[in-house]
Amino acid sequence: MLKKLICLVAALCLCLVALAEDGGAFPLRFDEGFTLSLPEGWVSYPPGGGNTRYALGDGSGQRFLYILGQETELRDFDALRVALGQRSDCEVTSTLDLNGQPFAAFIAPQINASGCSTLLNGEILTFLFTPQDDQDYMVAVAEIMGSFKF
Repeated sequence: MLKKLICLVAALCLCLVALAEDGGAFPLRFDEGFTLSLPEGWVSYPPGGGNTRYALGDGSGQRFLYILGQETELRDFDALRVALGQRSDCEVTSTLDLNGQPFAAFIAPQINASGCSTLLNGEILTFLFTPQDDQDYMVAVAEIMGSFKF
């Protein structure tokens, strides 16, 4: 677990350098009012159902970002963090401030995913990245989430 946490923190630190270089990323505005800069070559897949709003990937069929939205009665970030911490299927690793928006970062080892959740427009908005054990991808994840703007 400590190794995963160190990788996540290192990836987030690298985010600052990557954002300064841009690296061919393109900004994409989502219906919910936020923007992410995605790496060149990323594609959209059918979301599949459930709470999944968007399914995106690098085009290789091996690296994915799922954006999920779920209605909630939670009204503040602390309540969200507590609720995530009570789940048995994920391990909350840290709290992030991404351009003024608080996120709870977590690892979901049983599905080989990293993610982060926030409250936005009265919903829990979750960004789920898989595979989590791909260290190069986790660096890209930090770059993508570092570009979040609302």
